[in-house]
Amino acid sequence: MKKKETKPKRSKWFTVSTIFVTAIVFTISSFFISLAIIAKKAVNYYEQKAQVIIFFDKETPEEEIFLVRDKIDNPELIESIGYLSQEDALAIYREDFADSPDLISTITADALPPSLEVRAVSIDALIDVIEMINLEKDKNVYIDDVMYFKDVVDNMKTLSGIINIGTLVIISALTIITFFLIKVTIGLNIKLHQEEIKIMHLVGGSESFIKTPFLIEGALYGVIGGFLASSLILIPWYLIVYYSQTADFWYWISQLFIDFNLPYLNQFDFPFVLLHYLIHIGIGAILGILSSSSAVHKYLRK
Repeated sequence: MKKKETKPKRSKWFTVSTIFVTAIVFTISSFFISLAIIAKKAVNYYEQKAQVIIFFDKETPEEEIFLVRDKIDNPELIESIGYLSQEDALAIYREDFADSPDLISTITADALPPSLEVRAVSIDALIDVIEMINLEKDKNVYIDDVMYFKDVVDNMKTLSGIINIGTLVIISALTIITFFLIKVTIGLNIKLHQEEIKIMHLVGGSESFIKTPFLIEGALYGVIGGFLASSLILIPWYLIVYYSQTADFWYWISQLFIDFNLPYLNQFDFPFVLLHYLIHIGIGAILGILSSSSAVHKYLRK
C-alpha cells in the first residue's frame, strides 16, 4: 500500500515542480527578450536623432551659421542639415520639460544657443562628417562646441548584439530544459496509468482518445507556467510604476520610454497587458503540446 501511495505523491511533486520551473523559465526568457527589445529601440532612437550637433555662440548672426551649413553640406556624406534657432531650442526645451514648470520659467531663448543638426547618410560616413566639422570648428570662431552620437550608437549596437546573442543562448537552453521536464512528467504519468491504458486498449479505445488527456495535461503545464510568468513580470512592474511616479528619477525614466516608443511601460495599458498574457500563454501551450507529444510517442505503447 505504501508504494502505491508514494507514486501519486511523486507525480504531484513532479507536476508542481514542472509548473514552477516552466514559470521561472518564461519569466527569465521574457526578461531577456524585453532587454533585447529595449536595446533595439534605443539603437533606432539614437540613429534617428541628429548624429552631429554644432552649437554656435549665442550672439552668432544667422548668416554666419548658414555659411557653415553651406560649407559642410556634402550630399555624399550628409543626408540632412537642420537649423535650430534659439526660439526653436526654447520650444523643444519647453516640450521636454512640460511637467516641470519651475525649470521652464527660468529659461529664455537668449539662454539657449542656436545650432545645426547634421545627419550623416550612414554610421560609416559619420566619421568623415565629424572630421570635417572639427576642422571647421578649429577655423571658425563662431562655433562653440560639437556634439556627436557615434560613440553612443556604436556602444548601443554592441550592447544590443551582446544582449541578442545572450538572449538566444539562454532562451534556447531554458526551453530545452522545460521541454524535457514536461516530457519526463508526462512520461511518469503515463507509466503510473499503464493499467488503465491497457484496459482502454482492450475495450477498443482509440489512440486519439487515449493520447488526448496527456496532450491536454502538457498544454496545461505550459499555459499555467506562461500565465504565472506574465503575472510575475507585469504585477511587480506596474506596482513599481505606481509607487515611483512621484519620485524625481521617474521623470527621466518615463521620458526614455516615450523616446524609445514604449509608452505602455509608463502606465497600465490594457491592450499591452492582454497581448503580453496571450503571447506567454500561447507559447506555453505550444511548448507543452510539443513536449507531451514527444512523451506520448516515446512512452505510450499498446
